[in-house]
Amino acid sequence: QILIKYCEIEATVLTLRVRGIITEETGEKVTIEPGGRGQFDVFFDGKLVYSKQKTGRFPENHEVQKFIP
Repeated sequence: QILIKYCEIEATVLTLRVRGIITEETGEKVTIEPGGRGQFDVFFDGKLVYSKQKTGRFPENHEVQKFIP
């Protein structure tokens, strides 16, 4: 299961782009949920695999496939 929690104010377009890339690359369904202000977190099977808070930035396109083992 893949889940993206995101800030609706800052990251709606980015979230849709990342969801599309993950779905295209893996064939997996991606669930998206609104999160807290400034949040952009990607979870795989309940484990945090990317956090904007930890990296200080949003992911680049080429990084997205690295989220999912």
